[in-house]
Amino acid sequence: MEPDHLPRKGESDFQPHIRSIQRHRPSREECVNQGTRRGLYKDPADDTDEDLSDVPEDYGQSDNTKKLRFRLVDRWGRFCRTKAAEPFADLKWSDAEEALRQASPKDMHRFLNWCFKLERGKDGRRLKGYNKASALKEDWKYFRGYYTKVTKNPMSKEMGAAVRKGIRRLIDKYGLDTQVRDNTPVYIEDMVPFNETILQTREKRFHLGFQRILLCFYVMMGLFTVSRKGAMLHLQYKHLVVTLQKNPHGGPPVPMVDFRAEFIKGFLGMKELYWNSNTFSLPEIIYGVSLVFSPRVFLFAMLFHANAFEAPKMDDYYVFCKVEVVKGQVRILRDQPMSAGTLNAQLRSFSEIHGSLNALLSHQFRYGSGKMLDERWVSDAQRNLIMKHASSTTFLNHYRPRRHVSMQEHMLGLPPDKEFERAVTSISRWIDKWRPRYLNDMEKASVERDPELQAAIQRREDLADEYEHSQDPTLIPLLRERQQDVTNTRRRLQYKRRKEVRQEFSRKQAVIDIERQLSGSAVHDEDDREFSQAEYEMPPAQIRLVEKLLVVPTSWSLEAEWQRRHEAVEAIKERAAPGTAEAIGAARWRNNESIQPEREIEQEEHPSISAWEAKFQETKEHIQTAQKPLACFQCYKTSSQHQGVQRHFRTAHLGDCKCNFCDMELLHQMHLQNHAAAVHHLRT
Repeated sequence: MEPDHLPRKGESDFQPHIRSIQRHRPSREECVNQGTRRGLYKDPADDTDEDLSDVPEDYGQSDNTKKLRFRLVDRWGRFCRTKAAEPFADLKWSDAEEALRQASPKDMHRFLNWCFKLERGKDGRRLKGYNKASALKEDWKYFRGYYTKVTKNPMSKEMGAAVRKGIRRLIDKYGLDTQVRDNTPVYIEDMVPFNETILQTREKRFHLGFQRILLCFYVMMGLFTVSRKGAMLHLQYKHLVVTLQKNPHGGPPVPMVDFRAEFIKGFLGMKELYWNSNTFSLPEIIYGVSLVFSPRVFLFAMLFHANAFEAPKMDDYYVFCKVEVVKGQVRILRDQPMSAGTLNAQLRSFSEIHGSLNALLSHQFRYGSGKMLDERWVSDAQRNLIMKHASSTTFLNHYRPRRHVSMQEHMLGLPPDKEFERAVTSISRWIDKWRPRYLNDMEKASVERDPELQAAIQRREDLADEYEHSQDPTLIPLLRERQQDVTNTRRRLQYKRRKEVRQEFSRKQAVIDIERQLSGSAVHDEDDREFSQAEYEMPPAQIRLVEKLLVVPTSWSLEAEWQRRHEAVEAIKERAAPGTAEAIGAARWRNNESIQPEREIEQEEHPSISAWEAKFQETKEHIQTAQKPLACFQCYKTSSQHQGVQRHFRTAHLGDCKCNFCDMELLHQMHLQNHAAAVHHLRT
């Protein structure tokens, strides 16, 4: 008989120990305790009513992905209905999903070719069509996913190869652009003047000064964290941690702000989302010359403005919150994030005011900051972790700038000029304050002569004549649709023409500067140009804000530097206060001869009835005499530019049936527009 401590044949050394454990029998007391515990706890019953088949296949995926996929699903349905309406059509076209199961490579190629001919999309809106080959390939990617979802099988290699061959043919047939988008980077030396433009300009007005502060802070966070737009817009106060860090170099503690952007791109579970979120720390950098790009100053002012310290109810509020007009009152909706469309529109407007050729995109922060990460202290692994890339291939294909400036120096064995390289590759290279923002009268007239716009106007006039003769009320909705088509066509053509003018300006101005240089005459420097735009009076809170943020340190003592930052925080708080609404309708013709004493300013805060009557009479006389009025004849709302009055009239009064200024009844929107142009010099 073999002893227990020796292993049997075919057993390992630990198996005898397992046999000894298995031969152990619990005592009676242990059995009683286990039974007592089992009596106190019962396993739950399987009474769940949740079925896995009820969970959508795209559950948890991005809303943008769902939107793009639904667009292809809708187009395939429209294509099937078109094929089903043909004579002697195959029965498979009566059902979109069944048609997809039986679809051949020829059917898919015809579908993609049919998509090029589409002119109208959702709600009858005009489609911009395909301009880039990447857009066609992206639609094919989503359509292939729809095919897999319906057929429950991936597409065969033979079918995929055949369709891709047809895609290459369509790219050549319609002359699509095969070049990737230019990834122009932005650096901090580009964004500091951009933030100064946001704070100083009066060409762009907001409902609240708080909106300027939000946009400046977004620019800083986008540059310092390399985060995506969605991650920044979904940043909440609960993601912020403000602490005092002991200074290892000695001296007073350093204020530190830690935050984690949890909303990232990708289809991740909650556990993966938590472990894959980046935490960024922004310590206070003392002795910075300008506070325009100090995130600590802006963030502390926003926290004090929102009373977010020790306020648990503010945890779920968004840092970049939504501001809108609710029942005539401007409200800060802190429980809703700012929309991406609002952010893009603001960046586009300030880019034009700043003189940029193209609008600033949020993704450009990742181009410049990613280039700096690639060239400096971080490894590839850390760069991919910060930028949320699975591999370095994504960075090389899409983020690494493709403009190479130092090749000549490298070939000649000279040290590269890093400062010149950044100046040439950055967005500031194309900045010109003289770049036009609006079309002149001649350019607008050329748009009015466009055959497409003339055809839309003719269709509207024909229907209007038919309505005048028949007075059929059923034609009114169609007439409104024709009028909207004319308006949309005019705006689209004007936008296209304005883009052409802005792009041609760089080429024309470059020729002028080169000719001046060759002839020996001086080339006008940007700093020496006398900018011809009108200087608008800034409100006192905005003047104080600009002064406190642009002030240069007068003393290098730590106490003086803290005092400078505290004054900047107070100035931002004052500008972001709820009562500091910006005067969107400020009169351009207002007399600005001198600054009045404080007593007179205080008296004008509550003007008398006679003062209001005088101002009303002045506005009325201006509407009667001005060739390009700066006030609306319907509501007397003023604007700093004539284009602002036009935009206001289009959005607020095109549906009116009466001229309030002339007390005249008008039958139709077209009559109102003709009356506004002929009598009040307001062409819309």
